[in-house]
Amino acid sequence: MKLRIVQLTLISILACSCVTNLSAQSSDSVSIVKKFDQLVLQWDLLSLELGKYEGLDKYCTDKPYQDNVIKTLEEIHHYDTLLYQTLAKKARYDKSSELKKTLKQIEEFETEYKGPSFLKKLHDECVGRREIEKDYKETRNDIGMNSYDGQVLVLEADLNRYVEHITKLMDHIEEHIHHLHLE
Repeated sequence: MKLRIVQLTLISILACSCVTNLSAQSSDSVSIVKKFDQLVLQWDLLSLELGKYEGLDKYCTDKPYQDNVIKTLEEIHHYDTLLYQTLAKKARYDKSSELKKTLKQIEEFETEYKGPSFLKKLHDECVGRREIEKDYKETRNDIGMNSYDGQVLVLEADLNRYVEHITKLMDHIEEHIHHLHLE
């Protein structure tokens, strides 16, 4: 009889800890999703600037702005890694195409647009900007692609394409995680 009471007590303690653990995991998922939503909004604001030559100029010359961009990118990659881990656990039991798409997009984001590759892209664009600015006096009156304005347009178009692709991927990931009801 005493052994049975001890067993039932242990079972109820285990059940309570499992419920608490599940509740904590659910709470973690919600906070990850909310933080990712905040970061997507923050990125959207930064990307409006970064996709333009003036924003690139600000990134290249304004250290606090540059630090803010880098910090935001690091946070985005941290939280999308947490999202990936959460979704990978969920994928063990849920084989939905929405979940598979989300995991695939996070993988693409993490491989093709991870922090170091994006920072290298920005560094390369800053080098290009310096070259354009250095040759300003010689190219300001030129016509076509070799003119100052033409070179600015080419640089801006290349950077904007890259930034827009990152933004689009993040928006898709955000949309999918809301459809998966992680919150």
